[in-house]
Amino acid sequence: MNKLIEYIVSAFIGIIVGFVGGLQGIAGGFYISMFLLASGIASTQRQAAGTTLLAIVFPISIGAVFEYYKTGDVFIPHAMIIALFYTIAATYGARFGDHIKDEWLYLSLGLLLFLTSFFFLNKFYIVYKKK
Repeated sequence: MNKLIEYIVSAFIGIIVGFVGGLQGIAGGFYISMFLLASGIASTQRQAAGTTLLAIVFPISIGAVFEYYKTGDVFIPHAMIIALFYTIAATYGARFGDHIKDEWLYLSLGLLLFLTSFFFLNKFYIVYKKK
């Protein structure tokens, strides 16, 4: 794939993931990683992870955070505590990831996303059942 096409695809990834991340209240890292791998821009999970982390480290949905903040839906002390410990743990996670083969990273992502999906599908079912 030529570089111009890669940059255009990257812009579309940013648009799609930014919108969905703002809508769902997530940083969207797993979406970015998936799109990078699916498009062929990244050929390994580590390339996708490194690119994703750099992409979200600065903007991390600041516009969406402000919108949630305006409606009183941000717990600042909790967010700061999570951010502090997330930063520390992510450093060690990245170091540990250096020693893990891509196939095991794919498996761990798949399992965690499956469990996350199950959790939210269950939440949907509980709320829907009450109606």
